[in-house]
Amino acid sequence: GRVAMAASVSQPNRIRRLHLTGVAAERDEYANVLLASWKEMLGANDADIMNEKENDETNNSRLRAFAWSIILATYSEQFLASVGAARLHTWVDGVCKFNTQSGLKAILLQTHGGEGQLTPASMAEEMNGSVEIYKLVVGSNDKMASPDQVLRLAQLLGRHEESKEETHYYRVVENCGHAVPFEAMRLWREDVIKYLT
Repeated sequence: GRVAMAASVSQPNRIRRLHLTGVAAERDEYANVLLASWKEMLGANDADIMNEKENDETNNSRLRAFAWSIILATYSEQFLASVGAARLHTWVDGVCKFNTQSGLKAILLQTHGGEGQLTPASMAEEMNGSVEIYKLVVGSNDKMASPDQVLRLAQLLGRHEESKEETHYYRVVENCGHAVPFEAMRLWREDVIKYLT
């Protein structure tokens, strides 16, 4: 969603519709704590950010801790319970197999490195009506983009209603976390298709 918003800012009037899922105006305190913990797990706060002199066992331990944390922050409790522990272990193994600590650290620092970066709130102000129609979707249990902050983004995008009820531009998907497209695949896919047609 943030990439689509950035494209709208860089190419005004080329994108007419945006369907954004799990994009908040700003991170709330809980999301900031999660982000800080991920940076710590990956060693992004170390004096030498790209120093990879730690042994493989320490790097793997950090990577596994990061994988577990990001899974717990991304999905709802109901979804994780339905998936089961054995499958979750394979997800953690996959994160560790197909990523490196330094690679994930670089992505984290590039996308959440600090001040001076485009935020959804600043992009919404910069878009200033260049996109005609918006649809914002959020999981009711989203820990990274709270429903209140997603509604605030809708308001910044020019939707001034105060209602937290579902509307043509705002939808809360019950019992889902940050990964609505995975937790409620059919519902999300139908919402996107309906919105785009």
